[in-house]
Amino acid sequence: DMQKQIDGAKKSTIISGNPVNSGDYLSPSQVYANNVDSVVAISSTIQTTSFYGTSQGTATGSGFILTQDGYIITNCHVVEGTEYPATIVGTYATNDIAVLKVDAADLPAATIGSSDSLNIGDMVVAIGNPLGTLTATQTVGYVSGKDRDISTDGSVISMIQTDAAINSGNSGGPLFNMYGE
Repeated sequence: DMQKQIDGAKKSTIISGNPVNSGDYLSPSQVYANNVDSVVAISSTIQTTSFYGTSQGTATGSGFILTQDGYIITNCHVVEGTEYPATIVGTYATNDIAVLKVDAADLPAATIGSSDSLNIGDMVVAIGNPLGTLTATQTVGYVSGKDRDISTDGSVISMIQTDAAINSGNSGGPLFNMYGE
């Protein structure tokens, strides 16, 4: 279903969520105010066993609400091998994406835009959970490149390059254009 929505983005710039505005260009503070409630912090406890015994740590990441009934998008590596008080609906490791589902209603879904409509030099906003403790942090930057083929774990993923600060814990979080998509 998510792939159908992504494919539909080629025909339309909005996949899901409620329109943020009438198509007006927003300031970074307006993008933040309109979208901060659609961004979620994800944390999990990780337990590892070695020759020296069992140790426990915390992993953090970010995500965003795709639908009002609780579907959340994040990176596959954020949820890989961990448990959350959410259901992992699906993962696609090749493109490092995962879909979670929480039992909730009337959540503030983000509006999905099309990366095809981005241009190098466009201003963008990242909202996330850097370092696992700085929830709802915004950074602002510009699109530095498009269709950047990055090889990771033997797979090539096409990415958007930005100079907006993306710190540890921001994985899975959204990058918004200045229309709040």
